[in-house]
Amino acid sequence: MEKEINGSKVTCRGLLEYFKAYIKIYQGEDLPHPKSMLQATAEANNLAAAASAKDIYYNNMEEVCGGEKPYLSPDILEEKHCEFRQLALDHFKKTKKMGGKDFSLRYQQELEEEIRELYENFCKHNGSKNVFSTFRTPAVLFTGIAALYIASGLTGFIGLEVVAQLFNCMVGLLLIALLTWGYIRYSGQYRELGGAIDSGAAYVLEQVSGAT
Repeated sequence: MEKEINGSKVTCRGLLEYFKAYIKIYQGEDLPHPKSMLQATAEANNLAAAASAKDIYYNNMEEVCGGEKPYLSPDILEEKHCEFRQLALDHFKKTKKMGGKDFSLRYQQELEEEIRELYENFCKHNGSKNVFSTFRTPAVLFTGIAALYIASGLTGFIGLEVVAQLFNCMVGLLLIALLTWGYIRYSGQYRELGGAIDSGAAYVLEQVSGAT
């Protein structure tokens, strides 16, 4: 049997917010004042509405890009985020709450911040599914090694031994970077160093793409 509070259906999560609010005001030895109970009810109203709205956003985003869903382009993901964010905010605003608009504004702002954090997490999860992004760093490093190795051979062939040795040193450095990157990905250690290698590879790729 469904229960309603203030004309709105109550979910288990919403009911939990009411319990939390009332437990807080009943912690003292004296009975709470009616004003305190009204304040607690208004707070629980808004927290329950925010939790329900957050669930709407989360569940819709999960259907689009969560779990084992395939990689989604960033533009489409942002479009869906804006759509579901507005859906969640509309739900929060339409839900009957006590305390008035000014009282609810703080809870709406907290909801918007939580949705922003959820979106950032969805972006990270979606980005991890991008196969090109995953293999971008080793591809850039391997291409650099191959290009420098060929350049070393050509410069050595025409007698530019110093330049050839310089290219060989760069090949060695890139090879060390590639092996280090592979170890970091496998072990999960030294993530800051791995991030620096990824950033360097991304910068090189960006410069090459811009030049072409």
